Amino acid sequence: MKTLIAYYSRTGMNETVCKELQNKLGAEIEAIIDTKNRKGFWGFITGGFDAAFKIMLEIKPIEKDPSNYDLVIIGTPIWAGVMAPAIRTYVSNNNDKFKKIAFVSVSGSGADNQKAVTDFANLSGRKSIANLLLSEKEVKQRSHKEKLDRFIKDILSSD
Repeated sequence: MKTLIAYYSRTGMNETVCKELQNKLGAEIEAIIDTKNRKGFWGFITGGFDAAFKIMLEIKPIEKDPSNYDLVIIGTPIWAGVMAPAIRTYVSNNNDKFKKIAFVSVSGSGADNQKAVTDFANLSGRKSIANLLLSEKEVKQRSHKEKLDRFIKDILSSD
């Protein structure tokens, strides 16, 4: 299954997990770049505001066409209970190009962010074949391997 991992990562936590997935799946990867400065305290505050109000914003042009892939794994932090604005824009702009989708997130709350899975499903108009919600603590302590392997198994069994 030809797989693309498209992710946004403000702090590097989602990038870390998405690159682990890339290595394990032999997938291609693309960072989604927010054109708004999200660094520091004000970046955190405006990011939460934009996420809470589900604001679409400009992202840098993507290089990989999602329609060329059997599966697109979307990686995003969760801000204010929903996906980051850059990913909201990416999914909205490319929704008609996705064949199968899966959802990955690293955030402060991890598995408690089920609302974000619903938000993702509502925006994409489809159910993801697998979801992985990790906490920052799990990733920092490297205790997420079992969940990551289960996610990969779920993806591979969907073929």
